[in-house]
Amino acid sequence: MLPLYLSVLVGEWALVWYVARGLRGRRVVSIADLVAERWRRPSEVVVDIAIAAIVWALWLAVQVAVPGKGGAGALLPRGAAEVVVFMALAVSAGICEEIAFRGYLQTQLTALTSSITTGVILQAAVFAVGHLYEGIGPVVRIAVYGGLFGAVAEWRRSLRPGIIAHAWSDLFVLFFR
Repeated sequence: MLPLYLSVLVGEWALVWYVARGLRGRRVVSIADLVAERWRRPSEVVVDIAIAAIVWALWLAVQVAVPGKGGAGALLPRGAAEVVVFMALAVSAGICEEIAFRGYLQTQLTALTSSITTGVILQAAVFAVGHLYEGIGPVVRIAVYGGLFGAVAEWRRSLRPGIIAHAWSDLFVLFFR
């Protein structure tokens, strides 16, 4: 699994690099602007973690409510080296996918369609299609998941709760398989 994990890890960060280059070329916003302002007080960290916990709980509810076979279970690590790289990949996916899909793509689709709702739905659909290898049931769940995370990003004007919840949900399958 190591070659797969490493190639996906490189792909995740290449996507963020691509977004950063595009943003830099237009001199409109930066990656930091997409994520949110820096935390200024410990209470802001606590609020983002609490929101992430609620989002993660809703994600678990979606897992139960939307039936379907399939999933990435066969992709789970076996052995210490794979576990370490998988953990780096899970955290990277949380950071990179939230920046690319909820930060950049959702913002662009919202501007293109002049509709926040349409922007959220379209980015969720694009995000879900990227997971077709997991099967149709998981793709439906991932679309709902992308919509949930998109709505939270729009509501909070921050990707931080989504990054935290996304990374945790990817790590969760490792620790509680």
